[in-house]
Amino acid sequence: MQSIPSSIVLTQSHLAQLEKHARDSLPNESCAFLLGAGAAQVAVSEVMVVKNAQADRVSFSVPADELLNAYKKAEEKKLQVAGIFHSHPASPKPSSTDARFMEINPVVWVIYSTTESRFAAWIHSDQIYPVEIVVR
Repeated sequence: MQSIPSSIVLTQSHLAQLEKHARDSLPNESCAFLLGAGAAQVAVSEVMVVKNAQADRVSFSVPADELLNAYKKAEEKKLQVAGIFHSHPASPKPSSTDARFMEINPVVWVIYSTTESRFAAWIHSDQIYPVEIVVR
């Protein structure tokens, strides 16, 4: 089994940007890429807000051109797409749909609950594990 991150480091500014994006996207889910680096601890350098192509209250998808742009931007900055962010109109826990996509996108998933006003982070590696959010 590969090593999985135990924490993800975000700044207060990153969290504020993600929360604003989630609130501005209501009643739909929002999404973003988290660019950064690290193995045991993922340090986010940049938040890349993207459009929810589904414009849906309980699901999200990223337009193909924005997905390609995120990976291109990460490569140019010598970073990686280290995390995926989205909001939920419920608890910040992965849904069954999230779990399926987490399995094929093994990065840290940060979820913001618009009903509970809180963040949580998760990663899939044979099962779903919680990841600590460290604020710097």
